[in-house]
Amino acid sequence: MFIVVSKWSFLPGREEEWREISKTTRQRINGIPGVEFVHGFVSQSGEAVAVIGYTDEATYNRLVNEPDGDVVKAMADTNVESVGQWLSSDRGESI
Repeated sequence: MFIVVSKWSFLPGREEEWREISKTTRQRINGIPGVEFVHGFVSQSGEAVAVIGYTDEATYNRLVNEPDGDVVKAMADTNVESVGQWLSSDRGESI
């Protein structure tokens, strides 16, 4: 399994919108074939964190790094970047 942990910040004054849109986005991503799980939380430092497990790295690359990937489409459809800004991601194979 290939796991990705992404950190996001809320845009100023948009935290409640972020919570709703990110929930919808996670639900859509969770239904995509090749996605094993999706979890989200707000860290103690106040960043939004998404943890997503993919079947393998090739699946991750197809869903996320291809312009027509299903995760790319889900994020665009829900317009998640209108309320939050991606900060960083850590990725790796499950051990």
